[in-house]
Amino acid sequence: MLDGYWLVLLLLPAAAASGWYLRGRMRRPEERPPHVHPDYLRGISHLVNDDADKAIEVFVRLLEVDNETVETHLALGNLFRRQGEVDRALRVHQNLVARPNLKPVHRNQARFELAQDYLRAGVLDRAENLFRELVDQGMFLERALSGLVAIYEAERDWQQAIETTRRLESVRGHSLRPVIAQYFCELAENERAAGDAQAALRHIKSARGEFRECVRASLLRGEIEEAAGDHAAAIKAYRQVLKQDVDFVTEILAPMERCFLARDDFDGYRRFLEEVIQRYEGPAPHIALARLLERQRRNDEAIAHLSDYLQATPNWIAFYHLLDLTWSGTRTGLSGPLDSLRQSLRQVIDRQPLYHCGHCGFSGRYLHWQCPSCKQWNSVAPVRDVKPS
Repeated sequence: MLDGYWLVLLLLPAAAASGWYLRGRMRRPEERPPHVHPDYLRGISHLVNDDADKAIEVFVRLLEVDNETVETHLALGNLFRRQGEVDRALRVHQNLVARPNLKPVHRNQARFELAQDYLRAGVLDRAENLFRELVDQGMFLERALSGLVAIYEAERDWQQAIETTRRLESVRGHSLRPVIAQYFCELAENERAAGDAQAALRHIKSARGEFRECVRASLLRGEIEEAAGDHAAAIKAYRQVLKQDVDFVTEILAPMERCFLARDDFDGYRRFLEEVIQRYEGPAPHIALARLLERQRRNDEAIAHLSDYLQATPNWIAFYHLLDLTWSGTRTGLSGPLDSLRQSLRQVIDRQPLYHCGHCGFSGRYLHWQCPSCKQWNSVAPVRDVKPS
C-alpha cells in the first residue's frame, strides 16, 4: 500500500511549497517567512520513520484547498479509494465539495469523485443522487450514466437499467443492445420465478428484439416450453442456440435429449447430434452420441466412436468417458491402473471450472451471464476441456 502513497507524498510537499513560494513572491521582502513551516518538517520526519498515515495527515493539513491545489487533493482522494481506504477518500472529497471558493468545474469533479466513493462504499442512494445531478447538468455524462447503470445492476432494478443504458448508448455512439437484451432476460427470470410464464415470454421476445443472437433468451424460452410440456416448441427454441453461438451447444445437449426422448424420437435426437458434430469441434456431442448408443445397448459402437474422435482430437473429458464406457460395458475391461486413472479423472473433472470469462479470465463451475469478477455481460462461455495438474 505504501508504494502508492509515495507519488502523492511527493506531490503534496511540492504543491505546498509552490503555494508558499507564490504567496511569498507577492509579499514585500520583510513579510516573507524566513523559515520552512515546522509542520512540514514534522511531516518529513513521519515520512522518514515510515509512518505514511501521519505524514499524509500533516501534508493535507498544510495544503490549503484552492483552485491551484485542488488537483492534488483529487489525486490523493482517488489514491485512497484505489487502495481501499474509502473512508479517507470520502473525507477528502467531501472537504472539497464543501469549499465555497472552488470553481464550478472543480466542484463538479469533486462531486463526481464523491459519487464514486459512495458507490465503492455501497452507499448507493447517495451515489445515485450525485450521479443524477451530474447527468441533469450534462456533466461527466458518460461516466455518470455508467455509474447509474452499475447502481441499477447492483439493485437489480432492470427497468431503470434498460432506460439508463439506452441513454448511455446514445452518448457513446455504439450499440449496447446485447446488454439491454440481458436486462430483459433478467426481467423474464423474475416473471418465471413468480409463476407468470406469459409475462416471461413477453420479456424474452423483447430481448430477441434487442439482440437476435441472445443465447440466454433462447435457453429461457426452451425451458419455459419444456416445463409446459410442449416439447416440439422447446426443441425449436433450443435449436436456435446452435445458430446463435455454437460455443453454447453444451447447454442444450441435455435439454434436447430430454425433449426428444419424451417424444420417443431416438432417431431425431441422433440426427440432431450428428448435425451438431458437423458444426462444433468440442467433445460434448461426441460424448452425447456415445451415451445414446450405450442407452441402446450398442456399447461397441459407442466405444469405437469415442476412440475415433480421440485419435483425431485428444481430450481429457472424452478420454474419461471412453474409460467409463469400457468399464461399465465389461466390468472387467479395465486393469487396476486404468480404473484408478478413470476414478482420478472423474475427481479432476468434478473440481475443474466449466466456464471461463474471456475478458478477465474468471473461471467457475456455473454459467454467469454477467461475470462476477469484471461485471462484463456476455463474456463467460463454456470450456471444452479440463487441465489436469
